[in-house]
Amino acid sequence: MLPSHVECFNTRLGKAKAFERFELFDRDAVTLSPSSSGQEIRLSPGTAVIVTGYVPFNAIRFSVNLSCNSSADNVALHFNPRLQRGYVVRNSKLRNQWQEEERCSSSGRSGFLFHRDTYFHLMIFCTPNEYQIAVDGEHFCSFAYRIPLAAVTELQVQGDVEDVRTRVTTFKEYPDYKNYPPKYNLEVFTDKPLNNKLDIPVTVSIPEGIRVGTRISVKGRLKLLPHSFYLNLQKGRTIYPHPEIGLHLNPRFLFGSAEPCVVMNCWQNGSWEHEERHEGVLSWGPGREFVLTLVCEYEAYTIWLGSKMIGEFIHRVSLESIDTIKICGDVVIYELCVTHAP
Repeated sequence: MLPSHVECFNTRLGKAKAFERFELFDRDAVTLSPSSSGQEIRLSPGTAVIVTGYVPFNAIRFSVNLSCNSSADNVALHFNPRLQRGYVVRNSKLRNQWQEEERCSSSGRSGFLFHRDTYFHLMIFCTPNEYQIAVDGEHFCSFAYRIPLAAVTELQVQGDVEDVRTRVTTFKEYPDYKNYPPKYNLEVFTDKPLNNKLDIPVTVSIPEGIRVGTRISVKGRLKLLPHSFYLNLQKGRTIYPHPEIGLHLNPRFLFGSAEPCVVMNCWQNGSWEHEERHEGVLSWGPGREFVLTLVCEYEAYTIWLGSKMIGEFIHRVSLESIDTIKICGDVVIYELCVTHAP
């Protein structure tokens, strides 16, 4: 076992090197004192809370909390990376009782997001209905409000994290591609299949747009215990403001006590419209590969799973506005292909 003074030296040396490699250092962020109970904040839609910090090489877990009082009896958001288990817990606490937690893998488009002996950049962006959370400049997950946003009074960072710095600011869009450009600008062109960098969630531009005769083919595989996934044909890449969506295709496998179904809808004029639901046993199998095809017909989109048509959705949004494909959820994508009729 190394003497304590050697361990401390190695920790400082690791932190210094990690800081040199850190590309998202925020010059306007203010150091949060380790002795401080937290930082007073006020949140509203459009507010972004930025937290950066160093994860030491012996870290097990840490948390970022948006609390409603200094005693932490009410926590609107508990964001808790657990490094030993490789996942992130999101939860809330009401009257000193933890609520139902949500878990997700701590991996993103660039691999595992929280590494020991590295710095991280965390952004919590407030929309009218939920927190949108980005790690190292990439959207990671969301968390619907369980406690009103106006009730949040304090930011707390606890656990195995050092050199914590914070900033509260505002943005007009999320993700903020101007200040945090994506590592990859994915585009798909006619007869040029896209078959790499398709880690979920994935957003792909269609520079040529879609029109009658356009065929979008998705080759992939369901995860072993799928809850749901969705594919959007939408306008633009942003999450906030909410984009116009011409088709929201949402297969649901394990969705509470509800029967498996495929939900289809669209978003325009600031809200979801009437959804169409096709219930019953789905042809998708957990862990099995599939080919999903969307065909833009004159009056509707037709949706095919392999050679079987599983639904259609009458056009409600102008085709001219659709320029982006977005896929999220419990699915692995191998290839994305777009073709247009002559």
